[in-house]
Amino acid sequence: MPKPKPGSILAVHAAEPAKNPVITEKPSKPQPTTIPRNASIKWTIDSWKSKKALQLPEYPNQEDLESVLKTLDAFPPIVFAGEARTLEEHLGEAAMGNAFLLQGGDCAESFKEFNANNIRDTFRIILQMSVVMMFGGQMPVIKVTTLNYVICFFFKNDVS
Repeated sequence: MPKPKPGSILAVHAAEPAKNPVITEKPSKPQPTTIPRNASIKWTIDSWKSKKALQLPEYPNQEDLESVLKTLDAFPPIVFAGEARTLEEHLGEAAMGNAFLLQGGDCAESFKEFNANNIRDTFRIILQMSVVMMFGGQMPVIKVTTLNYVICFFFKNDVS
């Protein structure tokens, strides 16, 4: 391997952590974390209202808005805490080189594509890909799928 020129950047990737890491400095005392005065410390159902939001429509009927928010509040969470912790552990395995990460999904531009067949087919393809990857790589495969069946666009005006 040729010797790098002075001042050049050399990138090295290791799938496993160093067994004997080199420590050049003594660890310093941890600094206390400071939280800005205007930062919200605890999440609440209404905390989003205090955040600056751009490109939102105006809601002329506040009663309808509150009714929708109460309905959403009654639903169970989309992702449970245990699932998030498990995913974090699995992603750590992939970061250490002990597993593959397969990420895929679909984003529909209209609700026409939002149906059971499309969702089933997307999952089927991802599962088939993971079987091939697991067989070929002889490693576990972490499957992360996002299905965004929402209409996402920038609001040009309040009636877009």
